[in-house]
Amino acid sequence: MIRKLLSSLDVVILAVSVYLLFWGFLPPRREDVSQPLLLPDGLPSLPGQRVIRIAYSPVMRAGETQTIELNLTSEGDEQATRLYNDYNLIAEARLDMSLADVRPLDLISTALVEGGKATFYWEVYPRQAGTLRGTIWLYLRFFPKTGGEEFRQPVSAQLIEIRSRSLLGWTGSVVRSAGVVMFLLGLTLGGLILFSSRVN
Repeated sequence: MIRKLLSSLDVVILAVSVYLLFWGFLPPRREDVSQPLLLPDGLPSLPGQRVIRIAYSPVMRAGETQTIELNLTSEGDEQATRLYNDYNLIAEARLDMSLADVRPLDLISTALVEGGKATFYWEVYPRQAGTLRGTIWLYLRFFPKTGGEEFRQPVSAQLIEIRSRSLLGWTGSVVRSAGVVMFLLGLTLGGLILFSSRVN
């Protein structure tokens, strides 16, 4: 009777440990959001079709960090334009998100050359479990090659939402540790039950 209860307990421990390990180690799903870049009136037009792509995990484990990626790419053939003859062009981006530590926090920038793309990365660490909302700002900065005043214009404000989840209030690292300990405990208990049954 005792052996039967211990065997049932061992099955429960192993089942719970497998669930904890699955929850703790399963990679978060990445989502890729794309939309065309539409410039405000009055700005010099960019050649070709520019597309903004944002890759991130809408659901993540509390206590962990994820990387958010923004790409500004060009699709299709670029038609001849004087834009790059008249201007040096800089793409700048910033991620504003409350209840999270964001690195880098300030504006990041890269040169936007003809036929090229701009890529930006942020590391996001939620301070607590719950829903985080943020905005990814994209700016274009024009430097006239013949002199004159430079100007900068926001061209995109993409809203993102991330849900930071915990399990019983535990972070991902705590859940993984608990899963490993319970799995080892289940294996040990199962080994003892098997050993005692052979002895008897």
